[in-house]
Amino acid sequence: LKNVKAYINLTKNNQTIKIFSDFGKYNTISYDTIFSKNVKIEYLDSKITGGYLDFSMEKNMLIISKNVVYTSPDNILKADVVELDTFTKDTKIFMHNEMDQVKIESRN
Repeated sequence: LKNVKAYINLTKNNQTIKIFSDFGKYNTISYDTIFSKNVKIEYLDSKITGGYLDFSMEKNMLIISKNVVYTSPDNILKADVVELDTFTKDTKIFMHNEMDQVKIESRN
């Protein structure tokens, strides 16, 4: 797929996650999708950009990686990986190398 737009409706709270990317690969059986190149996620008042996104319907998990920037009204975070559980909304932001640190900039 090229110039991909995807909308994930969260039935628990009736909110939508919007995903955009240059390319995508869609599994018609499991509905899992790989998004690549210029990946952008919009959810509520936050945006996440990166180079690669693996979305699993079965695991309720979004994993975005490669030069990830998470922007919220209060902060800008730069990391290697952001994992978002689409059911619980638990989020993990981390670096591959334990010696590296997630960079956080306050917007206030």
